[in-house]
This record gives sequence, structure tokens and C-alpha cells, in this order.
Amino acid sequence: MLTQYQLLLSCETAVPPRAAWAYRLYAALLDRAPEGFGGLVHQDAHTPVSQFLRVREGGSLLWTVNLLGETCEAALSGPLEALDRLRLDPQSELSVRERRKRWIGDADTLFSLAERGGQLHRLAFCTPTAFKSRKRYQNLPTSRLVLQSLIRKWNSCIPDRPMPETEDEALEELAAGLVCRSFQLQDSTFFLKGNAIPGFTGSILFENRLTGAQGLRVDALLHFAPFSGVGIKTALGMGGVARIPH
Repeated sequence: MLTQYQLLLSCETAVPPRAAWAYRLYAALLDRAPEGFGGLVHQDAHTPVSQFLRVREGGSLLWTVNLLGETCEAALSGPLEALDRLRLDPQSELSVRERRKRWIGDADTLFSLAERGGQLHRLAFCTPTAFKSRKRYQNLPTSRLVLQSLIRKWNSCIPDRPMPETEDEALEELAAGLVCRSFQLQDSTFFLKGNAIPGFTGSILFENRLTGAQGLRVDALLHFAPFSGVGIKTALGMGGVARIPH
């Protein structure tokens, strides 16, 4: 089960809002969750929540929160439905103006979307996105890094329909078939707990040239991306993704 909430927020603040406020919003949401939930979801490497914040023209904010799995849905859907105001600090208060909800029941729905879609997928990286390999940040995207991230997140939150391409050779074969047709990217930094994490924002147009079961799995992964996010620290506001119909 995948549930996506989008909350349009108005902002009363003396300082300009930033995408990095997503971390503080996430902390405020966990404060409203059942006792012990925050510690439980952060025990594993892959947290069943991805969320990010976009600052829109005019000063409004769009907060996207994805709940990945029934446990997360049960704990956080109630607080998200009831949320009307949030005070981040004495100078910053947010009010919920609009609330939208999107729901994907199971993996079959993602595969059904993949079957009806085409070979082209434009992913917009809405908040700073980065990967980590061998304890180093990788802030230039490749098909392999994107697919590796999505497969790990998929297998963590949809264990009953795992993606089999986890070994290097199989992953390289998938990556070779997912071609970057065009891109518009720029470097972007995410500030978290006093640290500046290098990343990128922008968009990539991918063409899936794979066929058969492999091609369908890659298409399903790219439909999954707006729920899971891409790269590191997607629970804290990085790696927020939107899939733009092409």
C-alpha cells in the first residue's frame, strides 16, 4: 500500500521558507504519531516514509508525504488528516489550506500503470537529490544509480513482489536499457542539521528500451519513484520526485 498526501500550506514567518524545513515538518509529524513509532521506523536502513517540501511562487508551500506500507499508513494517516496548523518556532506558523490524497493499493496497480504507459518517463527532481557510494556523496545521476536506489526502496516496502535485479551484472543490464534522452540539471545543496549536502535538482527524460519482463519492471519502478523518492535521506526532505507525463 502506497499513500501520497499533498498539503498546500500558507506560511506566516519572518524569514523566507526553505525546502530544508521538510526535516522540521517531519519531526512535527512524528510527534503526532503513536508512541514509539518514530524509533520503530528508523531501525531499518529504509524508512517507510518519504517526504519533501516545495516553495511555490507567492510564498505558499507544497508538502508531499508518502506513506509506504500499511504500518506507516495506520500510524500517520490520522495525524495527516487532522493536521490544520503547525508552529515550527515562535516566528514560523504554517496553516493547511488544501489537502489531496492519492492511493496505490498494491504492486499490481503499479504494473498496470506501467503497461498502459509509454517508453518515455520524465522525472523531476524537486528537492536536492544525491546518492552515497563507498561513504562518498555522488551528486551526478546515472541510470544505474537511479535504478539501484528505486530497487532497494521497492524491495524494502513491497517485499511480496521483489525486484530480482539486485546483483551488479543484472543491474548493469537494466541500466544499459534505460537511456537518458535529455536533461536539465543544476547543482543544489540541502542543509540538514548544520551540514551542507551536495546534490542536484532539475529533470531527466528517460527512454526505456528494454522489452518483456525487464522493460515492464523498469516502467513500474519509474511509476513508483514519486512515492519512494530517489537517493539518500528521502525521509528528511531530499530526493523528492515527480513523474511528468510525456
